[in-house]
Amino acid sequence: MSVSPSPKRGSAAVRNAPRGVGAASSRRAILNAATHEFAQLGLAGARIQSIATAASVNVALLYYYFETKEKLYAAVLEQVFAEWAQRVEGALGVDGTPSQKLVAYVGAYFDFVAEAPHRPRLVHQEMTQVGRNGIRRLSALATKYVRPVHQKVLQLLRRGHATGEFRRVSPDFVYSISAVIVSYFTSSSFIHVVSGRDPLAAAQIAERRKSVIDTLSAALFRATADDNPGRKEPRK
Repeated sequence: MSVSPSPKRGSAAVRNAPRGVGAASSRRAILNAATHEFAQLGLAGARIQSIATAASVNVALLYYYFETKEKLYAAVLEQVFAEWAQRVEGALGVDGTPSQKLVAYVGAYFDFVAEAPHRPRLVHQEMTQVGRNGIRRLSALATKYVRPVHQKVLQLLRRGHATGEFRRVSPDFVYSISAVIVSYFTSSSFIHVVSGRDPLAAAQIAERRKSVIDTLSAALFRATADDNPGRKEPRK
């Protein structure tokens, strides 16, 4: 894989590089554009020029911030996992019963994926096409971001069972939650062909969100649908 050299410290791209808020905005624009590009074409197929154009920056500035395409790819994955963890951990920290916390977690997870469906496609692609570098990347990201969330959800399932709100479920139920949420978006192109409707249209996403919460509630909660306090999302 050929990589253009990073701009030298005295270059015009470096001298004119944004600072402060401007630098943060430029970096985020690059990361967002790169997330789309990598999700569509993978690391090998993605083009730095396409990313720079989409982010409205020049290629030299992109290399100034990230040095190589490999490092940009790693930064994209880091951002996706970090933002996911921040969102769902915030939901798990809401006041409420175990049922309400679980619904808040599912809702936050779903919303994070729904607002940028290319995110799960990128992660799924990394999981299914990992080389030696990919395994190291995923292991580091799982340890830093996923494992702490996993442990909190397991604790929540145990607490809900102890209070009588939840049925006893296997620890694998944590993975089932992710699968029910993510598979809809990673399979959206196929769903479109089968159903004849755009699964990413706002109305379809809203319908799917309700279906996900209903399905997981029915699988986990002991209370009936009408009496179940977990069906009501906690106040913000």
